[in-house]
Amino acid sequence: MMAVANNEPNNLETLENQLRELSHDDRVLTIIQDFADRLGKTKDRQKVFGAEGALVRQPIEYRDMLARGLIRDDEDAFALLQGDIVSSDAGYFLGERITNMKFAIASSTCDLVLGRRDYASLLRLQPIFSDNPQAKQLLGEMLKFKSTKRMYLPPLPGDSRNVVGNAVVFDGVIQIRLDDLLLATRHASLSLVGWRIFGSLVRTIMVRAGASETEMRSKA
Repeated sequence: MMAVANNEPNNLETLENQLRELSHDDRVLTIIQDFADRLGKTKDRQKVFGAEGALVRQPIEYRDMLARGLIRDDEDAFALLQGDIVSSDAGYFLGERITNMKFAIASSTCDLVLGRRDYASLLRLQPIFSDNPQAKQLLGEMLKFKSTKRMYLPPLPGDSRNVVGNAVVFDGVIQIRLDDLLLATRHASLSLVGWRIFGSLVRTIMVRAGASETEMRSKA
């Protein structure tokens, strides 16, 4: 039998115990919600999460990162990153082409390398206008991070003056050919904390565990 290095699981029960704390855990989302609660009212949360550079930043450029020594020249060159905000008319939702819309890239950065995959996944961005009678309610809900239907983003470069925020819509995934996505217009990249929150929500939606599901899989 092949020797197992120290601290590596040597049976499936040990492996499951280790994965349990990582793959289906929602404590990260609870931490985000608690942080938002401590900020106070919606306007206070909006001030923090909507500040310049808080959740979004200018697009992260490959050559700039290379010149600054933040990536090595033997790492894959990138044109896009997970969580980048882009616009493209080449995405499809339930077989229907989606135009005149911005998207957040849901696929992992490592899958966005040219030639590695054929397709990628996007999530729609819904601008929230100041004259929307539900704008205040939507902002209040999103800035609590209680719902996994939408994630708050501040107004983006190029948004009209009456846009008070944007919602990343997690209900429904857009499909796009990777070759087409690589030609998309970039508007912004997520900051580190923005990317962490975005990733937590994506994971929560895709692999959230329920107590009964755990019971079924372990005892059925």
